[in-house]
Amino acid sequence: MKKVQQPSSAKMIMAELDPGGYHIFVNLKVNGKKCRFLIDTGASKSVIDKVYYDKHLNKKKLKKIQQETTGLHSSVSETHIGTIKEIDLGKSKIKNYPVAAIDLSHVNNTYKKLRQPKIQGILGSDLMYKYRMVIDYGKEKIFLFNPKD
Repeated sequence: MKKVQQPSSAKMIMAELDPGGYHIFVNLKVNGKKCRFLIDTGASKSVIDKVYYDKHLNKKKLKKIQQETTGLHSSVSETHIGTIKEIDLGKSKIKNYPVAAIDLSHVNNTYKKLRQPKIQGILGSDLMYKYRMVIDYGKEKIFLFNPKD
Protein backbone atom coordinates (compact mmCIF):
# COMPACT_ATOMS: atom_id res chain seq x y z
CA MET A 1 0.00 0.00 0.00
CA LYS A 2 1.41 3.41 -1.00
CA LYS A 3 1.98 5.80 1.89
CA VAL A 4 0.38 9.19 1.29
CA GLN A 5 2.22 12.17 2.71
CA GLN A 6 0.42 14.87 4.62
CA PRO A 7 -0.06 17.97 2.50
CA SER A 8 2.00 21.09 3.03
CA SER A 9 0.06 24.31 3.51
CA ALA A 10 0.59 28.04 3.15
CA LYS A 11 -1.50 30.89 4.48
CA MET A 12 -3.34 32.79 1.80
CA ILE A 13 -4.11 36.47 2.04
CA MET A 14 -7.63 37.55 1.13
CA ALA A 15 -7.80 41.14 -0.10
CA GLU A 16 -11.23 42.67 -0.63
CA LEU A 17 -10.77 45.02 -3.57
CA ASP A 18 -14.37 46.18 -3.65
CA PRO A 19 -17.43 45.04 -1.72
CA GLY A 20 -17.66 41.32 -2.31
CA GLY A 21 -14.73 41.20 -4.77
CA TYR A 22 -11.53 39.50 -3.66
CA HIS A 23 -8.06 38.70 -4.86
CA ILE A 24 -6.06 35.94 -3.20
CA PHE A 25 -2.34 36.24 -2.54
CA VAL A 26 0.32 34.04 -1.03
CA ASN A 27 3.70 34.95 0.40
CA LEU A 28 6.44 32.61 -0.71
CA LYS A 29 10.18 32.67 -1.28
CA VAL A 30 11.89 32.70 -4.64
CA ASN A 31 15.53 31.65 -4.26
CA GLY A 32 15.35 32.68 -0.60
CA LYS A 33 13.80 36.13 -1.19
CA LYS A 34 10.32 36.93 0.11
CA CYS A 35 7.76 37.53 -2.63
CA ARG A 36 4.04 38.11 -2.93
CA PHE A 37 2.22 36.20 -5.66
CA LEU A 38 -1.35 36.53 -6.86
CA ILE A 39 -3.15 33.18 -6.96
CA ASP A 40 -4.87 33.05 -10.35
CA THR A 41 -6.63 29.79 -11.20
CA GLY A 42 -7.43 31.20 -14.65
CA ALA A 43 -3.78 31.79 -15.53
CA SER A 44 -2.50 28.90 -17.60
CA LYS A 45 1.14 29.51 -16.64
CA SER A 46 2.90 30.87 -13.56
CA VAL A 47 4.78 34.08 -14.25
CA ILE A 48 7.28 36.31 -12.52
CA ASP A 49 7.72 40.03 -13.03
CA LYS A 50 10.51 40.57 -15.57
CA VAL A 51 11.94 43.56 -13.73
CA TYR A 52 12.11 41.46 -10.54
CA TYR A 53 13.71 38.56 -12.43
CA ASP A 54 16.32 40.86 -14.02
CA LYS A 55 17.19 42.45 -10.67
CA HIS A 56 17.12 39.46 -8.29
CA LEU A 57 17.62 36.37 -10.42
CA ASN A 58 19.84 35.84 -13.44
CA LYS A 59 18.97 38.22 -16.27
CA LYS A 60 21.46 36.47 -18.58
CA LYS A 61 19.59 33.16 -18.21
CA LEU A 62 16.36 34.50 -19.73
CA LYS A 63 15.45 33.24 -23.19
CA LYS A 64 13.36 35.58 -25.35
CA ILE A 65 10.64 34.03 -27.48
CA GLN A 66 8.16 35.66 -29.85
CA GLN A 67 4.96 34.47 -28.27
CA GLU A 68 1.99 36.62 -27.48
CA THR A 69 0.96 36.46 -23.86
CA THR A 70 -2.48 37.73 -22.99
CA GLY A 71 -3.80 38.55 -19.56
CA LEU A 72 -6.51 40.70 -18.11
CA HIS A 73 -6.31 44.14 -19.78
CA SER A 74 -2.89 43.45 -21.32
CA SER A 75 -1.11 41.69 -24.14
CA VAL A 76 2.63 41.47 -24.85
CA SER A 77 4.19 40.21 -28.08
CA GLU A 78 7.35 38.75 -26.58
CA THR A 79 7.88 36.62 -23.56
CA HIS A 80 10.99 35.66 -21.66
CA ILE A 81 11.37 32.17 -20.27
CA GLY A 82 13.51 31.42 -17.24
CA THR A 83 13.90 29.00 -14.38
CA ILE A 84 13.48 29.61 -10.68
CA LYS A 85 15.96 27.48 -8.77
CA GLU A 86 13.77 27.16 -5.71
CA ILE A 87 10.28 28.22 -4.68
CA ASP A 88 9.47 27.80 -0.98
CA LEU A 89 5.73 27.58 -0.52
CA GLY A 90 4.74 26.55 2.97
CA LYS A 91 7.05 23.65 3.81
CA SER A 92 7.24 22.58 0.17
CA LYS A 93 10.35 23.27 -1.88
CA ILE A 94 9.80 23.36 -5.61
CA LYS A 95 13.07 23.02 -7.52
CA ASN A 96 14.04 24.30 -10.99
CA TYR A 97 10.60 25.46 -12.02
CA PRO A 98 10.24 27.07 -15.48
CA VAL A 99 8.33 30.36 -15.58
CA ALA A 100 7.53 33.13 -18.01
CA ALA A 101 9.01 36.51 -17.09
CA ILE A 102 6.73 39.34 -18.21
CA ASP A 103 6.20 42.96 -17.30
CA LEU A 104 3.64 43.11 -14.49
CA SER A 105 3.77 46.91 -14.06
CA HIS A 106 0.17 47.30 -15.31
CA VAL A 107 -0.99 44.91 -12.56
CA ASN A 108 1.08 46.66 -9.90
CA ASN A 109 -0.14 50.10 -11.02
CA THR A 110 -3.70 48.90 -10.46
CA TYR A 111 -2.81 47.48 -7.03
CA LYS A 112 -1.14 50.78 -6.12
CA LYS A 113 -4.40 52.63 -6.89
CA LEU A 114 -6.23 50.11 -4.70
CA ARG A 115 -3.64 50.58 -1.90
CA GLN A 116 -2.45 46.98 -2.19
CA PRO A 117 1.18 45.85 -2.00
CA LYS A 118 2.84 45.05 -5.32
CA ILE A 119 3.25 41.49 -6.50
CA GLN A 120 6.34 39.81 -7.86
CA GLY A 121 4.49 37.05 -9.70
CA ILE A 122 1.37 35.09 -10.44
CA LEU A 123 0.83 31.53 -9.31
CA GLY A 124 -0.96 29.90 -12.24
CA SER A 125 -2.81 26.68 -12.85
CA ASP A 126 0.32 24.90 -14.15
CA LEU A 127 1.86 24.86 -10.67
CA MET A 128 -1.52 24.32 -8.97
CA TYR A 129 -2.23 21.30 -11.14
CA LYS A 130 1.23 19.78 -10.73
CA TYR A 131 1.07 20.03 -6.92
CA ARG A 132 -2.68 19.23 -6.78
CA MET A 133 -3.29 22.41 -4.78
CA VAL A 134 -6.50 22.90 -2.88
CA ILE A 135 -7.74 26.34 -1.93
CA ASP A 136 -9.54 26.26 1.41
CA TYR A 137 -11.36 29.57 1.88
CA GLY A 138 -12.62 28.60 5.34
CA LYS A 139 -9.11 28.01 6.69
CA GLU A 140 -7.60 30.69 4.42
CA LYS A 141 -4.90 28.26 3.33
CA ILE A 142 -3.72 26.55 0.21
CA PHE A 143 -2.66 22.94 0.45
CA LEU A 144 -0.01 21.27 -1.71
CA PHE A 145 0.11 17.53 -2.20
CA ASN A 146 2.63 15.18 -3.78
CA PRO A 147 3.36 16.42 -7.31
CA LYS A 148 1.79 14.66 -10.28
CA ASP A 149 4.31 12.82 -12.41
